[in-house]
Amino acid sequence: MPGQPQAFLGRQPIVDRVGELVGYELLYRATGSADRACFDDEDAASLKVLSTLLHDLGAPAVLAGRQAFIKVGQRSLREMGFGIAVSARPPHASLEPWLTVASHLKIDLHQLDDEQLEMFVATLRYRDHALIAERVETADQARRCIDLGFHALQGWHVGRPEVMGSVKLGVSHAVLRRVIAQLDAGAAVAELEQTMRLDAALCWRLMRYTGATDFGKMIPIESMRHALELVGTRRLGLWLQLLLNTVDEPSPAAATLVRAAVFRGRMLEMIGAGYFTGTDLDNLFLVGAMSLLPAMLMQPMAEAIGTLALPEAVADALTMRQGRYGPLLKLAEALESGTPERDEALCARLTITSRKLVQGRRSAHASVQEAALA
Repeated sequence: MPGQPQAFLGRQPIVDRVGELVGYELLYRATGSADRACFDDEDAASLKVLSTLLHDLGAPAVLAGRQAFIKVGQRSLREMGFGIAVSARPPHASLEPWLTVASHLKIDLHQLDDEQLEMFVATLRYRDHALIAERVETADQARRCIDLGFHALQGWHVGRPEVMGSVKLGVSHAVLRRVIAQLDAGAAVAELEQTMRLDAALCWRLMRYTGATDFGKMIPIESMRHALELVGTRRLGLWLQLLLNTVDEPSPAAATLVRAAVFRGRMLEMIGAGYFTGTDLDNLFLVGAMSLLPAMLMQPMAEAIGTLALPEAVADALTMRQGRYGPLLKLAEALESGTPERDEALCARLTITSRKLVQGRRSAHASVQEAALA
């Protein structure tokens, strides 16, 4: 989709003393060709990096199970379970207040001469912190850092930052605000789900976020409602606030596709009511809402859903048009392609009456209109 906004971040490897990959420092990048971070507000840039990791590129694709190092300002993150990497430099007294919260200490080789570096590291290496040498640019520097007791190395000698990019799919801020308000009011999960279903892009982001969580990796996801239950209200609220602060509204072209996806999802749910109940009906909405992802993300379907926490039957319908939901998705696509003969044949095979189709379309239109007024 021409003109679709893009999201980028830089990724530079960090290796341990024997050259094994520890993780990556993730760096702000405004464009795909940028070779350095240019920003006015460090906190805003850090949020953009975090948002791009979680919402656009996806942690599994970027990190492959390794640690992420993201620069942030003075925030209280340690108590939330995050490791804190502090940029360390002499004098030692100025570093002391950070030592109780830091898990990693990063030392920039360009800021110290050889004698200063040796003396400074000697005051730190017997603590519990992991010591990371930054801006290691030669083999000699790497060997010296290992001799001094550094635990990990980062710099051009290890690897230059690579820029990773992805389509940045916008989300309706009105829908986000409504869900956040419902959360604050103690709404039930079913009510939250109904509101989130007004925006197909938000549904996609939820299933992607769930797939990146520990629960999403360990437990098969049965439905979108199940995903919401696993995420939990506290984590959901934090995630929604991050989305609201870092993800833009969709472009006009993207908004059109999102509305079409909501329409298709709702129509599938309605015409499938004669065959399915409960979770299956919820999943029919997901099939319809996710079926336009290749157009929204400009990616093949297998790639677009590769990091999503989707029920197997939903994935089968999306990638192969098979399984118990596949025939209804084929019908929805036929109805939109303007092929009456094929429509009639599919309806006959599924024993769906014209009245049922009309009802399904009306309900789908109502959902789209509700989303537009959100």
